[in-house]
Amino acid sequence: MNPLLYTLTPVQALKQAIAEAFPERTDLDRIELSGTLSQSWQAFARLLTLEQDALARVLAPIYGVPVAAALKEAQPSALALVPSIYCQENDILPLRIQDGALVVATANPLDANVDERTRFLARKSIEWVLAPPQAIEDAVVLAYSMEALRQSRKQELFGTEMRRAIDDNAIVRLARGLLTSALEQRASDLHIQPFLGSFVVRIRVDGALQRIAMLPDATAASLIRHLKARSGMEPTNSIIPQDGRMSIVEDRRDIDLRVSSLPASRGERLVIRFLDQSRVHRLNGAGFPHAVLQTMRRGFKRPSGMVLMTGPTGSGKTSTLYGMLAEINHSSVNIITVENPVEYRIPGISQVEVNEKAGRTFMTALRSILRQDPDVVLIGEIRDTETAEIACQAALTGHLVLSTLHTNDALTAIPRLLNLGLQPSILADSLAMVVAQRLCRALCPACRIPVTDPLTPEERIFTEVTHNRPGFRAVGCTQCGYTGYYGRLPIVDIVEMNKALRDAVALGESRLSELDKLRANDLKSLAVSGSGYVISGHTTVGEVMAAVGPSFWPELADHYGAVCFDDALDLTPKYVSPGQTVLLIGGDELFSKQLEAALEQEGLHLAIADRAEKARTLLESNENIAFILGDLPDDIPLAEAIERLRRNRLHISWARLPALVLIPETLAGQEPALRESGVLAAFMSKPVSIENLLDHIWHAKAT
Repeated sequence: MNPLLYTLTPVQALKQAIAEAFPERTDLDRIELSGTLSQSWQAFARLLTLEQDALARVLAPIYGVPVAAALKEAQPSALALVPSIYCQENDILPLRIQDGALVVATANPLDANVDERTRFLARKSIEWVLAPPQAIEDAVVLAYSMEALRQSRKQELFGTEMRRAIDDNAIVRLARGLLTSALEQRASDLHIQPFLGSFVVRIRVDGALQRIAMLPDATAASLIRHLKARSGMEPTNSIIPQDGRMSIVEDRRDIDLRVSSLPASRGERLVIRFLDQSRVHRLNGAGFPHAVLQTMRRGFKRPSGMVLMTGPTGSGKTSTLYGMLAEINHSSVNIITVENPVEYRIPGISQVEVNEKAGRTFMTALRSILRQDPDVVLIGEIRDTETAEIACQAALTGHLVLSTLHTNDALTAIPRLLNLGLQPSILADSLAMVVAQRLCRALCPACRIPVTDPLTPEERIFTEVTHNRPGFRAVGCTQCGYTGYYGRLPIVDIVEMNKALRDAVALGESRLSELDKLRANDLKSLAVSGSGYVISGHTTVGEVMAAVGPSFWPELADHYGAVCFDDALDLTPKYVSPGQTVLLIGGDELFSKQLEAALEQEGLHLAIADRAEKARTLLESNENIAFILGDLPDDIPLAEAIERLRRNRLHISWARLPALVLIPETLAGQEPALRESGVLAAFMSKPVSIENLLDHIWHAKAT
């Protein structure tokens, strides 16, 4: 180990260690060193296109410590030696007592101060092992959860007294601090929920949840009661779900908070949606490409017809509809909306909120709205036949109707509306446009870096399919909170009704394959829309894949005229990860010891079974087994080898785990005959290289 590492800060030491491990990388200076150690691990891992567990395996020899294994298997005897609060403050986790020493996971094994204090607390010598800080943070919460749960149950006996003792002013300050922090980080939602004996506070930023705090049970209960009281709910009623609203002013912004409480098994949970009423809804600046804006404007700037937005919850449909209204909102236009609930108040527009208890349903409100001489009607959602019929009739009688519908893509809206019972001829005449939308995170412009070799699997396949290399990758900086992303971009799929489509729909055509042939515009799939952002460097392949779903690669291949092989595009995560176990069936004592030592260096464990029956018992009792390795004896005849593989298959194939069979040199070339046993595993001839064997295990997939 380089002694220089001891003289540096933890983040600087991390950068120096990575520089020694990757001397060819000259772009390490792109990472800001002002973040925490956890944030720096995330940023360097993204820059190197490595999982954090893989980065730990690379850095462990440089730090001079082993790799941590099985963080989820921390022993109670080890946990009892070090308080949980101390572990959370210093990002360490006691794992086990081994040869009289306490084995402790850390992301910074060079901190002499923590080493000395931990020895004092545990009254034992310390053996440090390396793990990513985020993994340690999560494991600490899980490891100490049972003790926290026991403590929370004890508190139930005298919980009232504890809660009364909590300073009300402190709860008010805590609530204000959490709300302010969430808004400063651009959160759309704040979650407070029970979590393993305590409560966790999380915020959703750019569509992804981030944990920001852990709260004791009594504190969280008081906080939830305070927020319920402020939002007009019954604070002491935690038996039924409730909804409420409140508002705050933050940084001269008027923020509406929509609050929802829900009783859960281990306590009440609360979710707050932030609605910035000062926000100006505009389509310009929302990230839509120019061609998309031009196409959409042809739809909603027409005098009549029905324009539908489709997509799942949280895909930005409502914001896009409000952006459309903003462009046509003039003194000469009468716009009325019916929503459940009204999220944003827009000057100059009459907004009607549905109230089922008062008898103000979608249908009754719509009938009344049509007697108010509207030019434009916005319907919050079409979810039944009656609403769909009223929307179509309004569109046919000279109104522009905007609404939402839940379908996977734009074209599917047509058969969905026909299935609701609409007459094909009426639908053909009333429907003007369908826009399917998703949101994907945008790369932070302050820290993104150009894509360089080696490419990740997603980047490589994207390049092969589209013949275009992705533009940039995510890294992380203070501006984006070290996530690498800042803001979101809309991905759209648009169906613009033309004469051919109208004629087909009027005749009752609902087959997607036939309707797709009649589309005239180029915005034919979400995947293709997202690929443009990838090529331009506004986002990454992984983000578009997550937004579009399983159809991403087939749609992309179809558009670019490439061949889509399922196996080549199977980019699911590796099945084997640090802390898991390899099951060896057979194998002599010498090989078993060599393999166990090699696996231990990689952060893996070894379980050994001498026969198939014992292997099945181990598989049923140890859910941590992730790979099966079979070793055929050197002198085994072919017929006996086939029989042994058949017996193994009967006992272990149900586990559906990746597997490898080691065959002796005498059976080299006999793989076709061995396949007769029905074995689905790969074969490797002996003598085997441990290095090649480990490489195969790490890159294994289930068969």
